[in-house]
Amino acid sequence: MDNSLKDRVLDAVDIVAVIGERVRLTRKGKDYLGLCPFHPDHKPSLSVSPSKRLYKCWSCGAGGDVIRFVEKTERVEFREALAKLAERAGIELRPSTPSDQRSEQLRTELWATTTWARQHFQRNLSATPGGKAARDYAQRRGLSDETIERFSLGFAADAWDDLLGAARKTGLRLELLEQAGLVATNESGRSYDRFRNRLIFPINDASGRTVAFGGRALGDDPAKYLNSPETGLFSKSRVLYGFDLARRAIEKQKAAIIVEGYMDAVLLVQHGFEHVVATLGTALTDAHVKLLRPLTERIFLCFDSDAAGVRAADRAVELALRSQFAVRVVALEDKDPADCVVAAGAAGFEARLHDAVDALQFKWLQTVRLLGDRGGQSRRAALEEYVEFVAGVSSVGGMNPLDQNLVVGRLSELLGVPPDEVFALFARARRAIRRPQSKAGSADAASEYEASVRALPAGLMTAAESVLGLLLRDSRFWPSVNDAVAAGMEHSETWRRLYAVLVEAHHDVGEYSLEEVMARCEDSALCELIERALARISDLEVGAEAFTAARDRLTSELDVLQMGDLRTSVHAEQARGQDADATFRSLREMARKHHAALSADRRRSAVKL
Repeated sequence: MDNSLKDRVLDAVDIVAVIGERVRLTRKGKDYLGLCPFHPDHKPSLSVSPSKRLYKCWSCGAGGDVIRFVEKTERVEFREALAKLAERAGIELRPSTPSDQRSEQLRTELWATTTWARQHFQRNLSATPGGKAARDYAQRRGLSDETIERFSLGFAADAWDDLLGAARKTGLRLELLEQAGLVATNESGRSYDRFRNRLIFPINDASGRTVAFGGRALGDDPAKYLNSPETGLFSKSRVLYGFDLARRAIEKQKAAIIVEGYMDAVLLVQHGFEHVVATLGTALTDAHVKLLRPLTERIFLCFDSDAAGVRAADRAVELALRSQFAVRVVALEDKDPADCVVAAGAAGFEARLHDAVDALQFKWLQTVRLLGDRGGQSRRAALEEYVEFVAGVSSVGGMNPLDQNLVVGRLSELLGVPPDEVFALFARARRAIRRPQSKAGSADAASEYEASVRALPAGLMTAAESVLGLLLRDSRFWPSVNDAVAAGMEHSETWRRLYAVLVEAHHDVGEYSLEEVMARCEDSALCELIERALARISDLEVGAEAFTAARDRLTSELDVLQMGDLRTSVHAEQARGQDADATFRSLREMARKHHAALSADRRRSAVKL
């Protein structure tokens, strides 16, 4: 690609205008701020710089120029993103190298071939005697003429060379038909139509260009549904059927309904559910999720109620949770979505959507059922396995603090377990997931919080985290908080911020709950500190005596730090030939008090920290 051409496009296109069409931007100085479309953003973290012609999210790290933004939001390759922006700017785009030109020419010819094939199938359906059986089938399934036209449905004749013969008359080359997945070759070298005696569903890319086909058998072919093979235009793991028609509705409804088949999608759209897409004989993939991410954070999984459909829903739930979507699973009671909407009508299907269970509840029911099948495992075992699953998907997806708070609250409600217990299980599971990574020994493996306290004494860290954990568990310890606690929190920025949150919560509501504190925490470092602090006191009998012991331990650790500073001052003063007696007396007095405090602590029958 000629860099000068790319630069011309970047010069001609207003990055603020392009991004502003998807993100509400607010001017701040020379730049603009908005909610990042690439992760669940709850406060503006996307910065757009018109002078640098770049965007950057300071939370998830996404960034680049306007071409990269179009690539990510519209799920297209660099070449297509550049072409879209060039067209917007009125710049003629030409491939620069012979290889680029050949590749672009082939894709153009393949698109022309699939477009021709779609029109051929449409003519077969509407204007040939053989198409009557396909029209009758479509009508029996409840498809209207308007729906047939909207989705450009067609008919593949019951012949080995109907499409092939028509292509020859048109002058289309055989190799193009083969590369477009329309024609196959048998062992003897004879070419034949891949789709025969089928109702044809054209499959379009996100821009509405036909890239492949799906066919529903009209005869006794054991393969009821058949898709085009993978081609230079089509990969089933990257395409959602109906997405080009549904994207505006998905954005408007702020939700997407995902089904498994073309007929399900087409009939749901006909009944008014225009925000529906279908997978194409494959499980929901990361690429599918990325298509939907810029448009919505809510997904309704509406798969068949048979065992295969339940397994597909189970896999989709895991993937969607990893990607931090709000997921609900629709129960259809032994019907597929198409049959359900035809039988119950739009109102009946809407009721099914309303009654859909959220992903966490669906997965809990699945966990209980599977453990029941294994024979008599306890509810506690189910709970631990389930929390481990949720912790796993949230760790991979990088669950933000607010989402984590919501998950803990939802789990508590769903399982009938106190939030503190759920949070402790959740924190333990997430630590177990992180532990193998930290053993790798790389500095990068350290979390943000771990990196911030690495240089602090272990004793001080134990005491401070214990104090914070006890204050998190019970706000009634506040009368026992002293100046040493506030002083200790100043040794770590993360400690200081969590302590400030606790002070604020205590001031606002008095006896706060853990959920109320977590709702005020907005970044991963604070959430990790909460996990560490609660884990630190998990074996303690929480009470006033435990808090006093933790507070005194913190005071003692602060004394040790101060004595270290005084020793350094004594040595420095002596090295400069100054009188160090006053500093030395302060050191000696502090050492005496520290020794007395330690002696009293040993005599105390407090819970060991």
